Order: sequence, then structure tokens, then C-alpha cells
Amino acid sequence: MKTCVKCSKDIPDDALYCPSCGASQQPQKKSRKKRGNGEGTVYRLPDGSYKAVKTVGYQLDNESHKAIRKRVTKSGFKTKKEALAYLPQLGAQPQGIRKDETFLVIYEMWLPIHMDKGVTKSTMDCYKAAFQHYKPIWYTPFSGLTIEALQACLDNCPHGKRTRQNMKALGTLLYKYAIPRGYVDKNLAQYLTVKGEASKEREPFTDEEIEIVRQSIGKVPYADYIYCQIYTGFRVDEFLKLDIAKYNREKGVLQGGEKTEAGTDRYVSISPKIQPIIDRLTEGRTEGLIFTDENGKALTPDRYRKNCFYPALKAMELPLPAPDGHERKLTPHCCRHTFATLVKRIDAPTRDKLELIGHTDEKMLQHYQHANYEDLKAITDKI
Repeated sequence: MKTCVKCSKDIPDDALYCPSCGASQQPQKKSRKKRGNGEGTVYRLPDGSYKAVKTVGYQLDNESHKAIRKRVTKSGFKTKKEALAYLPQLGAQPQGIRKDETFLVIYEMWLPIHMDKGVTKSTMDCYKAAFQHYKPIWYTPFSGLTIEALQACLDNCPHGKRTRQNMKALGTLLYKYAIPRGYVDKNLAQYLTVKGEASKEREPFTDEEIEIVRQSIGKVPYADYIYCQIYTGFRVDEFLKLDIAKYNREKGVLQGGEKTEAGTDRYVSISPKIQPIIDRLTEGRTEGLIFTDENGKALTPDRYRKNCFYPALKAMELPLPAPDGHERKLTPHCCRHTFATLVKRIDAPTRDKLELIGHTDEKMLQHYQHANYEDLKAITDKI
């Protein structure tokens, strides 16, 4: 006879369960610790933040003559994941600034943590693109960077002011990550200057230019794409991701958009001026992208600009000269401005116009009620 592992009563030798208490007599597997001894642990504080704790040694107490645990701690982590990620660094260099990690390593450590904060894919893509322009300093120790080196990356960026602004924003975020973790002690990104031309207000297509685009459909490649972009108001990256599966042919409505909470997967009713074009592009298909290249392949915003949009404008001899003689430049984003301009002319509730455009002012959107399909269609039928 053997005894129960739980209640200690006698049970048959071949019993799998105790007849008295029902406890299993099978050996229980011990759960494996996620972290070994000395690797530290994480605690949640009353305010909801997290604290990382690691034992770094022991010292003898002079009075009790007992060994007292020496621990290092760091508080203020917003998530458990951040605190756990910091454990390997905790206590590694108790004094001074860490000087070994490069700009590239800091970026790679920051990236997954920032993505976990719910930042949209569009915003993260902007940061990733900005990071590429820091390539000359990728392998420079982060603590050894100078304002001159950072500023040179911005000044040598071949793109416009917006990209440089994204570079400065990324630099600020990296310093915000690095400073509390002991890699540096000062944010140099705050001193960066975004140089270049003053930001110009994007101009919409004029009514005459819209008519030229319409008349060029079937004659100039991708004139129909530009016409559709003008009458949907999607940003270029949103426009190129529009999916046939999210197009309701019967109701004449598209679903798409990203970047902001207000603009993500919004419904945009289709103007009768462009529905025949979209019907033609989607005819016989039930899935895939609506707007593709001549081979049916996906277009990136960069390819669309270089291979489709600007060649089409050149073929149509656009933009037209401005009456006051100032130089005009039309970009894909001008299509969105054109749509907003057309919508403003329609007498309709502001909430409905915001719904169509995917306004980024979330506080304003919260103030307005949700617009229904019929209200939106009433606007796009008139523009």
C-alpha cells in the first residue's frame, strides 16, 4: 500500500487517483521559470506602472551579521513588456553613461516598443523611411553623436521638408527612449533645424484642369486614376490600397483609409462621374487592388508618382499657369485638397463632410454624430 500524495491516506499501489480526496497520484511537472536566478523580476506598482528589480550581490550587515541582498531597481515603465526588456540592462553599468550601443542598435530596440503603443502603420512607415536618411551615422555610438552629425543627415536628405520633419521627430523619440535607459544624458534632437523651402500651401486642381483630366481619359495613361483620386479624396497611399472586396457596386461606396482614427476604413460614397471608371477597372474581379500598374501589380506611392502621376500631368500639359504668374505645382496630395474644395461647395452638414474626408481632428469628430450612407451619397452625387 502507498499513501496519497495529498491527504496521506492509504491507497492501492496501482491507484491513479485517491479514493478519499480524488487527488491525482501522477507526478506533477514543475512549471519552468521564464527567467533564471539573478536575471531579475518585474512588479506592478499601485499607480499601474511597472518596476524592474534585479539582485546584484550581497553585503554583510554589521549589526546582525547576516547577508543583506543588494538590489538595483528602475521604475516608471508603462508596460510589463518594457520593464522585462530592460532587465538585462539593469545593474549592468551602475555608474556613468553607456557608450557602446550604436544609433542602429538604439533604433532596433526602440522600434518594437513604439509599435506596441498602437501607432498606425502609416506613421511607422514614415519613421522607417526617415531612419534610412540617418545611414551615415548608423554605426556611430549613440552617446558619441554630435549635433553637427545629426544636422548633416537632415541637410543631406534629398527629399522635402516633410521628410526632414519626420527625421527630427524620429530623433526626438530615440532620445526619449535612450535617456532614461542610461545611454545618453541629453536630447540633441531638440536642437535640430529643419531647413529648406518654407512650407507651401498645396493648391487644388482648378475646374479647368479637372476638365482637362476628364477629357484625357482613354487618351493619356492614368488620367482616369487621377480623376478618381480627385473625386474620392483618399491620400495616395490609401488610394493605392483600395480593395475590390471593399467596393459595393450596387450602393456605389468604397471603404478604405488609414493614418488617423477618423480616417481608418471610412466609407466614401462614389460620385457618378467616376463610378463607371471603377466599374470598368473591377469588372470580372472579386478581389485584389482596384488601382494597379499595366501588369496588374501593386503600385507603391513612389512608383505611382514617378511612373503614372507626373508623366500623365506632363502629357496633359498641367498645371496651367496661374493668373497672378506664381509657379504652381500639382502633387498627388493636391487631389485630396481638390476633393475637400469640391465638398466645401456643397450645402451639407459639416459632420457629413468630415466623414467623407476622414478629418484628422478627432475632438471635432467626437462632437459630431456619425453620418449615414444616404447623407454622404447626397454630397458626392452633387460634386
